[in-house]
Amino acid sequence: ASRLSSTPTRPAGIDRDPARLLLKQQNGPLTEQTAKQLLSHYGVRVTREYLATSEEMAMAHWSNIKSPVALKVVSPDILHKTEAQAIRLNLNSEESVTQAYRDIIAAALNYRAGAKIEGVLVQEMVGQSHEMFIGMVRDPTFGAVMTFGLGGIYVEVLKDLVFRLAPLSRHDILEALNELHAMKLLQGVRGQAPADIDALVDCIERVSWLAADCSDNIAEIDINPLCVLAAGQGVRVVDALVIPSC
Repeated sequence: ASRLSSTPTRPAGIDRDPARLLLKQQNGPLTEQTAKQLLSHYGVRVTREYLATSEEMAMAHWSNIKSPVALKVVSPDILHKTEAQAIRLNLNSEESVTQAYRDIIAAALNYRAGAKIEGVLVQEMVGQSHEMFIGMVRDPTFGAVMTFGLGGIYVEVLKDLVFRLAPLSRHDILEALNELHAMKLLQGVRGQAPADIDALVDCIERVSWLAADCSDNIAEIDINPLCVLAAGQGVRVVDALVIPSC
């Protein structure tokens, strides 16, 4: 096998102009749905999901997905949905989806009265996977600084993270991933199947190019969790937050 180059090369399937236009149209933090739209312009795989603005729409979307779903509030005024208790997981019946829709709207307005609510996201649940984190902050000296590592609830607790400057080559990313304790989990331990490390590397590479290309327009990117499925099954961005620069 040929040695991976350490010179970053832009991956195929990137649409810079629509991404930049989308960012210029924002006047505050992007909702999860809009953040995922931005990531999709860079070829990043996101969860299958639909916006519902009524209980009936939520039920129709659940029926269309044909598997358990998560429901989440979509509001530019509520960036942390868990904190607002405006998220419900593993719903798989008409009754549970309908009740969750009502509860989420009520919880969101209770958390922030007068919040602008665009609707409720009906999102496929991702199966067995490893949760990773990808982040970016714009540093006044160094530019776009990437962070990635173990995600989910472990980001703050274990801090199993590495830092690099965008954009990144696949070689740089693999080298950085090998510094993580989480890499042993991704490679498969105690008989568990290895995770799709190739897809994880590809995702980090694409986000690093988004960060580099739009560093003047983005102050912060927070993808958590990024679910890394078994080898050959790819990754899915389950939640994302993008904060444009002022």
